[in-house]
Amino acid sequence: MSLTSTKERNAVLIFVVPARRKFVVLGDTGIHDKVGQDCWCDIVRIVSEKFKEGNFTDGLVNGIAAAGEQLAAHFPFHAERDSNELPDDVDFEPPT
Repeated sequence: MSLTSTKERNAVLIFVVPARRKFVVLGDTGIHDKVGQDCWCDIVRIVSEKFKEGNFTDGLVNGIAAAGEQLAAHFPFHAERDSNELPDDVDFEPPT
């Protein structure tokens, strides 16, 4: 499974590498086509502001909330048809 494995291509990944003091926000094509690059820049700004203060939890919570708002606006939840399409664990193994 990968970021591009969802039916509507609307997965969002916020990947943090604490040892390098870096993070990245990635949106698959389905959500990116709806929100554009400015949305990702805004989320990066939201997370960065809190990270610079040393408030990593609030940075992630606020970034996730901002991404969630965009997902809810463009891909509203429908309980009868929606499911968690991607595993919640992190797989560090390269694809075979």
